[in-house]
Amino acid sequence: MRPNPIVILHGWSDTSQSFGPLAAWLRARGFTVAPVVLGDYLSMTDEITVKDLGFAFRRALDAAGVPQGPHGFDAIVHSTGGLVIREYLRQVCAGQPERTPVQNLLMFSPANFGSPLATLGKSLLGRLTEGWDWNHFGQTGRAILDALELASPYSWDLAMNDLFDPAMPVYDSAHTFLTVIGGTAAYSGFRAALHENGSDGTVRVSTASLNAALLKLDCAGPDPIASLRVERNCPELALAVLNRDHSAVHDPADPRQTAIWEQTVLDALTLDPSQYSAHTGRCAQIAQATFAAGLADSPNPERYHQYQTLVVRVRDQFGAPVNDYMIEFYQEADDDTDSVFTALHGDILEKVTTNSVDSSYRSFLLDCTDLTAFLDAHPAAQVELSISAANLSERITYRNPQRGVMVFTGADRTLVRPNATLLVDVTLYRDSTAAVFRLAAAP
Repeated sequence: MRPNPIVILHGWSDTSQSFGPLAAWLRARGFTVAPVVLGDYLSMTDEITVKDLGFAFRRALDAAGVPQGPHGFDAIVHSTGGLVIREYLRQVCAGQPERTPVQNLLMFSPANFGSPLATLGKSLLGRLTEGWDWNHFGQTGRAILDALELASPYSWDLAMNDLFDPAMPVYDSAHTFLTVIGGTAAYSGFRAALHENGSDGTVRVSTASLNAALLKLDCAGPDPIASLRVERNCPELALAVLNRDHSAVHDPADPRQTAIWEQTVLDALTLDPSQYSAHTGRCAQIAQATFAAGLADSPNPERYHQYQTLVVRVRDQFGAPVNDYMIEFYQEADDDTDSVFTALHGDILEKVTTNSVDSSYRSFLLDCTDLTAFLDAHPAAQVELSISAANLSERITYRNPQRGVMVFTGADRTLVRPNATLLVDVTLYRDSTAAVFRLAAAP
């Protein structure tokens, strides 16, 4: 096995005890395991941010004697640990991905683009259930939970750095060999009532995956909206999906898909960069097999639909947020019965979430299984995305486009991205009317 120590980083409000079985399983296979436990610090107070945790993680590694030179250690993270390790790598690499200390990185259901349960942690119920500790009495780590919300400004900013900055391809396999293992099973018992399809009960597969895409829309006008697809700074990243829930996705004792779990974990920690493309392909096959088996055998086959998350951010030309806007999916021509609008808004678009910190960010959950079926049945369909914002006053208005931008068609499904997040960055122009300012001739 590789000589690197493995650092295990658990999720928010969890403890290192949850990862004792995984550490024992790894040791039995010859791995050196060095758990670094941030969650056991006084880290649930409300002022601490993910950036603070990234910095604290670096100091904890120093204190534990874990080497932080290039490829000095391997890491396994779960849930919120995904954001912490990414923040750490952003701080350490600072645009020089060859400096990455992490050689092999295995993420179990990381909340890379948030979790639908983050808002619950900020609620009164969350403070009562998770804040019962004298070290952080009544507090649940509000700044961390802000970052963990769907469509959070933090997760957007982080992705702009480590996924779309051409100078920061840290997840190219030559730098960091990354594997994500997500889950698509519901919790048992009362927690099943909170289950969201396309998730493992806590994190969506689509927001765990780092195979994000970025679409920039400029609404300067005149129509049509100018669109630009920005390429990710790394190739397709390994994503396996297993029939496990969030609490069991990292557990070697869980009986579901045990052999597949074991082989994928071992591959994630031992393969070299020349094998990454084949590893990515095997992980994709595992994901498709899990979804196919669930559709065929589960009493709740809708849980095994594949979803994508759209994260929309709207700014004006000055970079200020546009908070009051509406997104619609429709077909402009040759759809007198509004079949596209009805299908998208009635069946395919399952959930819209407005970020509580900055309402210019919103999350849209699309059922790609239903979307693909609709496009197959309607090959002439042309699905456009339209945007319109409420004017601020009679003097300050928005230049709302009169037409949408094409996103899905029967023939072009480039932006149909199952098990991934599509970031849509919209610039909507703000206009000042003649009542705001004028020049007059000098007397």
